[in-house]
Amino acid sequence: MKKSVITFLGFYVVNQDELGVRLTLGKFSGHVSPGLGFCIPILQKIYTTKSSIQTIDLPNQQVVLNGNVSVTISGTVHFRVVDSQQALLEVVDYQQSIKQLALTTISDVIGTKTIEEVRGQKAAIAGEIEDVIRVTTKKWGLGDIDIRLTDASMESNLLRAMMRETEAQKEATAQRIKAESDQVTADIFCKAARLLASSPGAMTLRILQTLSDISSDKSTVVVPIPIDLLSGSSGTTVYNDIVPVADIECINNQIFCYCPSCEQRFNISEVAKNERYDKDPDLPGIQLSCTKCKTLFTVSKMR
Repeated sequence: MKKSVITFLGFYVVNQDELGVRLTLGKFSGHVSPGLGFCIPILQKIYTTKSSIQTIDLPNQQVVLNGNVSVTISGTVHFRVVDSQQALLEVVDYQQSIKQLALTTISDVIGTKTIEEVRGQKAAIAGEIEDVIRVTTKKWGLGDIDIRLTDASMESNLLRAMMRETEAQKEATAQRIKAESDQVTADIFCKAARLLASSPGAMTLRILQTLSDISSDKSTVVVPIPIDLLSGSSGTTVYNDIVPVADIECINNQIFCYCPSCEQRFNISEVAKNERYDKDPDLPGIQLSCTKCKTLFTVSKMR
């Protein structure tokens, strides 16, 4: 604010944090600097103002944002007088002027923003407001403009609606992440199951490892284990499909059978009565292998 300096016999004192101007017969005749000075009584007057950073609190104002959302904005503006002649002689009250300019600029700039931008980009919006204010205040002898938006509050019902929307979005994101995690886990288990199924020995080792992991628990655990997992595969042929049964025909006291695949005929008069020709003694009947197509087939035992 502009302050008139009291003189004594023409002498005056300007403080270190002040800048001033000298008026001679009402006309600007020069700047005054801090310290002791002299002016001509009656003919000259000295006016000073603060040269340090000044702060003005901006009152709350309601602004309608892009999207017809109403918010209440408050903030502060910081500035410094850099040219005492312009600040004291070009503007009647530079504090009131910069205050009204800041309020108007805030309303114009924020009115083009959305609620998400106002709540999440305060620093960027404040910088945009500063650029607009700095152009005008430069003519008033003001510099070091700094705008701070301290609050952007909404009505309680609108705030609750936004909170519910945010909560729903977070819940949807959490469910999507959980579903993706379940899908990845299922794929891993599926690959592991196929790998273990392709090797009975690996399945046996996995079961033994599980038993080792739970052995530290004192409680009794009953784990059913298929007997085929514990039996070795050496000396025993495992067939994935059911062995077909061959047709038998008796001609002139000779026993003949026919391969189920290629219809090749075999004389099995001696084979059908002797188990030493059996390819797989664990299966019922006598298992023979076709010499033509290598198909394994079963012949009923003869009494």
